[in-house]
Amino acid sequence: MNAAATDLAVPDLPPVPTRFGFAFSAGGRWAACLSAVLDDVTLERWDLAGPAPTRRALASTDEGAAPAHTADGPLVGRACAVLPLDDGRVLVVRPATGDHGEPAGHGSVLAAGPVGAGLRITRSWQVPSMLAGFLLAGPDRTALLVTVEDERSSRISRLTATGLETVLRVPGVLSGGVWIDRGRTLALDHSEPGRRTDGILVDLRERSWRRVWSVSDTTSDRIAAYNPRSGALAVTTTSPGVQQAGAQQTGLRFPDGGPVRFPETLNRSSRLRTPLTFDPSGEHLLLREIHGASARLAVYTPDADRVTPVPGPRGMLWGPARWADDGRIHVRFAAPHRPPTLATAPGPAPGPAGPAWTFAPAAPGAGRGWRRAELIELPGPAGPIEAIVYGDLGSRRLVLALHGGPLAAWRFEFEPLFQHLAAAGAAVVAPNYRGSTGYGERHLRPVLGDWGGPDLDDVVHLGGMIARDRDDVGLPRPVVLGGSYGAFLALLAACRFPELWSGCAALAPFTSADGLRAAAPGAVGDRVARLSRIAARGEPGPGRDVLAECASLTVPLLLAHGARDEIVPVAQSRALRRRLLELGRTEGVDFDYLEADGDHHGVVQAWPPVLRETVVRFCLTAERTYAIDQERR
Repeated sequence: MNAAATDLAVPDLPPVPTRFGFAFSAGGRWAACLSAVLDDVTLERWDLAGPAPTRRALASTDEGAAPAHTADGPLVGRACAVLPLDDGRVLVVRPATGDHGEPAGHGSVLAAGPVGAGLRITRSWQVPSMLAGFLLAGPDRTALLVTVEDERSSRISRLTATGLETVLRVPGVLSGGVWIDRGRTLALDHSEPGRRTDGILVDLRERSWRRVWSVSDTTSDRIAAYNPRSGALAVTTTSPGVQQAGAQQTGLRFPDGGPVRFPETLNRSSRLRTPLTFDPSGEHLLLREIHGASARLAVYTPDADRVTPVPGPRGMLWGPARWADDGRIHVRFAAPHRPPTLATAPGPAPGPAGPAWTFAPAAPGAGRGWRRAELIELPGPAGPIEAIVYGDLGSRRLVLALHGGPLAAWRFEFEPLFQHLAAAGAAVVAPNYRGSTGYGERHLRPVLGDWGGPDLDDVVHLGGMIARDRDDVGLPRPVVLGGSYGAFLALLAACRFPELWSGCAALAPFTSADGLRAAAPGAVGDRVARLSRIAARGEPGPGRDVLAECASLTVPLLLAHGARDEIVPVAQSRALRRRLLELGRTEGVDFDYLEADGDHHGVVQAWPPVLRETVVRFCLTAERTYAIDQERR
C-alpha cells in the first residue's frame, strides 16, 4: 500500500446501531430484542400496549445491578436469545463463549425484571451442556428452553423455581417452535445428519416426539405458523411446485382433516413469499414478499384466495412478526438510511398509501442522519439489472460492489460499509446481476451450475459501461469489491479484464468452485456441489480458477480473510497470496494481504473497524499502474 493510502484519514462515523433477535410474548403485549452499538450489546424490552412502543433497557451500572461482564463473557452478547413473558419479565439464553467467540459448550439462562425505569437481572439457571439455545413461552407464564447440545442431539427443558427439568432429548438439531395447543403439544423444525429439515410434534406430557411434516429426504420442510382459534396451520417446503426456482412453497392445513393444500394464488408469483403469522382470527396469513431488492408485507385470505399488499415504506423486513388484536403489525425493518429496528404497521388498509408506519426511537448513543440510497435500473447484456446506488455517480471514486451467494442479492437495507464509503465521498453501485434472488426464475437459473458465467458477464458489462462513462469526464475507473462468492467474481473480473478497474478488493474469497468444494466443511461443501453442479457433472468445473488466471491480475489488490472462517477456509486466500508471490508480485506494493482474527461473518458482514478502515482507504486510493514490467508476469 502506498504512503498516500496509509496517510489518508478515513472519516469517522457515529456508532452504527442495530437491533436483532426480536421475540414477542405469548399474549402479545411485550417485545424484546438485543440492541448493539459497536461492542456494547443491550437487552431491550418494549411495551406494545400504547400508541407507540415504550422502551426499558437492562441496567448494568446502577447500584445493585448485575455486572456487565462475568468470568465466561459479557452478560449479554450477540449470541444470546431473548423471550419476553406476559408478566413483563424477560428471559435471556446466554451461551458461554471462549476467548475467540467460539461456543464453550455450556451457558445459562437469565431472568430480567423491571426495576424503576430499567430492567435488572433477578435470577439465573445454569445450563451444563449447550452450544446454542432458544426459549418458548408456555401457558401460565411458564417457559421452555430448547438447547442444541451438539450436531446430533437437542434437549427440551422446563424452567422451574428449583432449576432445569429435562422433558426429553431429541436426536438432531431443533429450531422454530409453534404451540399446537395450550401447553401440551409443540411443533418444531428438526434436522439431523443425513437428512434435510422436517417438522416434528413433541408431546410434552408423554415426553415423546414424531415426524409429521416431511415431503422427502431431499427437501427442507418447516412448520411456519399456527392459529389456535381457527386451527389453521401454515407449512413450507422446497419441494418443486408452481413456485419459482430456488423458492419455497407455502401450504395450508385446516382442521377439517384434509391434506395440506398449496394454493396457486399464494405460490405462483415472481415475488419470494414467506409466511410470518396469522391474524388473531386465523382467517388471514401475513406474508413477507421480496420483489427485487426490497420487501413488503402482504396478506393472504384463504376464503377469498386473494393476496393483498400492505402499504408501507420501501426497505427490508424480517420475522418474527406479531399481528395484534387491534390490527397493528409489529415487525423488524431496515432501509439504507435506517438501521434495523422495531417497526409498527397500522395494519392492512385500502388504497396505495395507507397510514404511516412508526419506528422505535434510536438507542442512546447511536448515530443518526444516515445517507439515503436509491434504486435504479442499468442496462445489462440479457436485460435490465437493478442496482442500489449510494452517492453521486460523478464522485471521484466509485465502487462496484458484488454480493455473496450465488443465490443471494443486495437488499434495500442498512449496509454499514456502504455508509462509510459514502461518508468518505465515494459512490457505491451494488447491482443484482443474473443469479440474484428476487427477480424470478429467468434471472436466477442461468447461474445454477455455471458459476462465473452469466453473472460475470453482467459484472464485466457494467464495469465497462461505468469505466467508459468515467473516462469521458476524466474520472478514475471503478474499484470492484466483493465478499465471499462476490469476491470470487471480483477476482475473475480483475484477472480477465484488468483494464476496467482501478483496484480489486476481495474479502473472504475462494479461488474456484472445485477448490471450495474440496476444502469447505461438510454442509458447505455439499451446498457448493449442489449449486455449482459439481456432483452432477462428476468432473471438475468449467476451468474458472483464480489461481490459474492471476498472472494477468495487474490492478492493485486488497485481499482480506478471517483466520477462523468456517465457511470459506482461510487457506483459499493464503494459496492466492502464495501464488502471487511465486509470480514475483511484491506484498505491500502490488497487493495487500490482511488476515483478521474473525470468522466469515466478521469479514463479509460485521466489518470490524480495522478491516472497514482498510477497505475504505483502499477504495479511495487504489490506482492502476498501466505500465507493467512484463518480466514480473
